[in-house]
Amino acid sequence: MRQKETIGAFVRVPIDDTYHTYGRMINRSVYAFYDFKTDSEIVDLNSIEESAVLFKLMVIKDAVTKGHWKKIGIKELPENLKAPVPFFKQEVGRPNDCSIILVEGNNIKKVSPEDCVGLERFAAWEHDHVEQRLRDYYNGVRNVDSYMLRVNGPLT
Repeated sequence: MRQKETIGAFVRVPIDDTYHTYGRMINRSVYAFYDFKTDSEIVDLNSIEESAVLFKLMVIKDAVTKGHWKKIGIKELPENLKAPVPFFKQEVGRPNDCSIILVEGNNIKKVSPEDCVGLERFAAWEHDHVEQRLRDYYNGVRNVDSYMLRVNGPLT
């Protein structure tokens, strides 16, 4: 089922054959993923919105436009999800050459690798990789993709 991406839309993200959680489009390519593992179909968007956000990632639009993640509703974004989301970029072979990127405004700022710790890498995730990351989180396992995309090299 084809769908349009809509800022503020909640989407149902499968974790496995039984459980799922929810994500939300917070700007043109960034989604927030909620800590809301359930086997029930939730229609109360407020209860989803009140749960913690696990992480925010850039996601390839096919996740929604090709119907991998079903839209379940839409609400205006709360203030805490309207702020620009920082991502980091690190040059291959030059671990000290790092930048923080704000996708919403195309702002780029040179920073140290230490400033990038805790941020997500500037990379677009396929829907199945996001689902695997969520599975790994709920199973208490380190996610390989997330680990490989962390800040690399000497933090000097």
